[in-house]
Amino acid sequence: MSVTVKENMMFAATVSLKPSSYTAANGTIVHYLKRPYYAYMPIVGGAAAFAALFGISLVILSVQMWQYSKQRTSMERQIVVNAPVSHDQTEDIESRDSGTLGFVAPAPVEPCSNAKIIGKFVPLMVGLVVEIGGYAARIVSRNDLFAIGPYVAQTVMLLVAPALMAATIYMNFGRLLTLLRATKLSMVPARFNTTIFVMGDVLSFVLQGAGGGILGASDNHQLGSNIVIAGLAIQVFVFGFFVATEVRFLICAQRMSPVAYRISRHWKVLNINLFVSSLLILVRSIVRLVEFAQGFHGYIMEHEWFIYVFDAVPMFLVAVSFITLFHNGNLFRVEFECTSMISNSSKYSMTSIEEFIDK
Repeated sequence: MSVTVKENMMFAATVSLKPSSYTAANGTIVHYLKRPYYAYMPIVGGAAAFAALFGISLVILSVQMWQYSKQRTSMERQIVVNAPVSHDQTEDIESRDSGTLGFVAPAPVEPCSNAKIIGKFVPLMVGLVVEIGGYAARIVSRNDLFAIGPYVAQTVMLLVAPALMAATIYMNFGRLLTLLRATKLSMVPARFNTTIFVMGDVLSFVLQGAGGGILGASDNHQLGSNIVIAGLAIQVFVFGFFVATEVRFLICAQRMSPVAYRISRHWKVLNINLFVSSLLILVRSIVRLVEFAQGFHGYIMEHEWFIYVFDAVPMFLVAVSFITLFHNGNLFRVEFECTSMISNSSKYSMTSIEEFIDK
């Protein structure tokens, strides 16, 4: 028998109800026996491990963003100076755009500053911080199963962290649509694409946060649970629709984008990253939706391993996906290729530009 199972059996056999009281509206003091907030003894090792993993991921992602923002700035400053001019090229790149391949020269896109690109990753970074806080609160809960503060903190933080990460996915995808001049592939009006998804995410965030707070701070658990369910249902619906949009973009962008053939495959790797991360958050949200639909005495809520297998692991894999694919598919690189590189492409052969970019 595993240590965890033994611990939970001992917990179930030895835990006692805590005497408590409150003052009714008529001034009468009502005494009652209070149950612990958990149906099990929270594992310290698991919470500590994931708090550490999310912390490491936060540091690595911060370093990567700093590194690639500097790299983009360096490439933009040096492209005109360092990229060798091809005086004897037989095919000017602009001529390819104007006829031989059937494309028209793509309309220029206003470059996005590094600060604005970093801003698109801020929700992801904040989400990682919130995950750390959530698992730290679970560690504190181990010391007092009746303490409302740590319980509410871990409930709210672990509920809302994925919504924050989702905001980064939405903003990256919205910029990707614009850079590849493929806004027609969006299943919602192009200029409202990012706004609609982010607003849905914000609504989900608010409902889950409010519901989680009510669960811990009020005796009306059913109300809190219903609000959380509403927030998760909105998140699942928005994510399902968003994933469908991503799939359509991934399939059609190569054929319909006037710039996809002129740049590297970094945009495709970036979109695959966003797609995989979206699926992970979608699966997590569906499981947590079922959890709250079952209620406090449901199988999922009474077994701690669900919070790790279907929440901690998927959210950590989202961070891993961004970290591992950042080198071959990040917004800084795609931004450079679709703005600065293309705007200077008429001065250089395609080969010379590719050689410079790959340095």
